[in-house]
Amino acid sequence: MQQKALRVLCLHGYTQNAQKFRDRTGPFRRSLKRVLDLTYVTAPHTATDFDLPENTKEESNGPAAAWWNRSSNNPWHDVEVSVRFLNRTIQEQGPFDAVVGFSQGAGMAAILLALVQAAHCRQSINDPELQTLVGELSGCPPPRFALLFAGFYPDFKQFDSLVCGDQGPIQVPSLHVVGRQDAIVPMDRGLQLAAQGFVSAQIEEHEGGHFMPSNAAWRKRYQQFIEQVLLN
Repeated sequence: MQQKALRVLCLHGYTQNAQKFRDRTGPFRRSLKRVLDLTYVTAPHTATDFDLPENTKEESNGPAAAWWNRSSNNPWHDVEVSVRFLNRTIQEQGPFDAVVGFSQGAGMAAILLALVQAAHCRQSINDPELQTLVGELSGCPPPRFALLFAGFYPDFKQFDSLVCGDQGPIQVPSLHVVGRQDAIVPMDRGLQLAAQGFVSAQIEEHEGGHFMPSNAAWRKRYQQFIEQVLLN
C-alpha cells in the first residue's frame, strides 16, 4: 500500500507570497508530489523594507508580503501577528507533518517551532506576553521535521529566551541548506541558525546564491533526509 503523502506547510521569503514561492519551487514540488503534499500561505504583512536586496517588486505576481518588517515600530509585534495567523492556518487546514521555509520564511519557521516546543514542554517563561503566545499554541502539534533554505537566526530576544532557556534548542529534526555565494543571507547566518537554534540539524552547502537548489541530485538528498527521519 502506498504511504499517504506528508502534509507540509510552506513559508515564503521576504517580499514573496504563496504563489511566487509555489512557482519558484516547481521542480521540488513536482518531483516530490508522491511524498509531500505542500500547502503555501502568504504572510499577513506587506513588505515595507524595499531597500533590501531580496525585494524584487514583482507586483504582477501578487503582493510583496512579509512575516515581519525590521522598519516597523515593533518588529516582534509583527511576529506575534504572523504566529497567530499560522496557528489559525494550522487549526483550519492542518495538522501538518512538516514545515518548509525559505529565507525569512525559514526564520519564521524556527520561531514557530520554538514556540510550539515551549507550549508542549511547559517551559517557564518570565515574559507575560510571550507566555500568552506560547499558551495559544498548546493545541498545535509539533511537526516531524523541517526543511530550511537560505535561513538565518531570528535576532529577537524572545527567540533567544526560548532556544537558550530551560527547553534548549529546537528538537525537531531539520535540514538546513545554505549557499556559499549567498549575498543576501550570508552562509554564516544560516549556519548560526542550525548550530544555535536546533539540536538535530543536518547542514548541506551548495555553491550558489540565494535560492533553493532543486536539481535531481538535490531532490534525492531531500528525499533521503525525509526517509531517514521517518525511520527514526
